[in-house]
Amino acid sequence: MTLPPPAVPADRLADWRQTEQRVEAAFSTPIVTVTTHTHVYEEVAERDRIRVACDIDQPWRFFFASRLRLDPPKQPSRLLTELVTRRAAASFEERLEARSFERINRTRSDGSGTGGHTDRTRFDYRAICRLRERNATISLPVAASLAIWDAGGDYHLAGGGYPSGRPDSAPDAVGDALATHTNPATAATTLDALIDATMAASRQ
Repeated sequence: MTLPPPAVPADRLADWRQTEQRVEAAFSTPIVTVTTHTHVYEEVAERDRIRVACDIDQPWRFFFASRLRLDPPKQPSRLLTELVTRRAAASFEERLEARSFERINRTRSDGSGTGGHTDRTRFDYRAICRLRERNATISLPVAASLAIWDAGGDYHLAGGGYPSGRPDSAPDAVGDALATHTNPATAATTLDALIDATMAASRQ
C-alpha cells in the first residue's frame, strides 16, 4: 500500500528537526488492517540552549503527526472510530514509556479542541520522566497530548510532549537550566497550535 505522509504545518516547525519517518502496519482485526505513516520531530533551539547551559543533551520536547489508512477502505463509523482511538491511545502510551515516561495519568475529552474543533478525540497526559545522566537521575514532571480525527477518508493523529515543571530530582545545574530555558505554558500553547494546524492541513 502506498500511503502519503501526514500533513504537517511546515511553517511552524522552524525550530524542530525531523528525527523519524516510518510506515508500518499498526494493527489488524478480522475486518480491517491499519497502516500508519508517521513523522516525528524534536525541538532543537531550546535543546541547544539547555546543552550550552549545563552540558546535557536530551530531546526535551517532541511532536508527531500520523496518517492512518484502512485496508480494505471503510467509511468512518462510531465503532470503527472508537477502535482506532483506543489502539492509537495505547500505541502513544507505549511511545511515551519508550521515552522514559512513568506513572502516566490520562484524561480524555471528546469533541473538543483549542481551535474550536468539535469532531476529534483528545487525550491529555501527566507523568514523570526519569533520565540518567552522569550517574545522576533527572526526575522531571512532563505533559503530553494526543488528538485523533478523520479527514478525507483517512484517520489522522497529532501530539507530543514537553517538560511541565522544574525537576523533582536533578543536579543543580540541570535544574537551573531547565527552569531558565523551558516554559511549560508556552510549550503547551505551541503543542496545541501544532495539533490544530495539523488538523487544518489534513483537510485542505
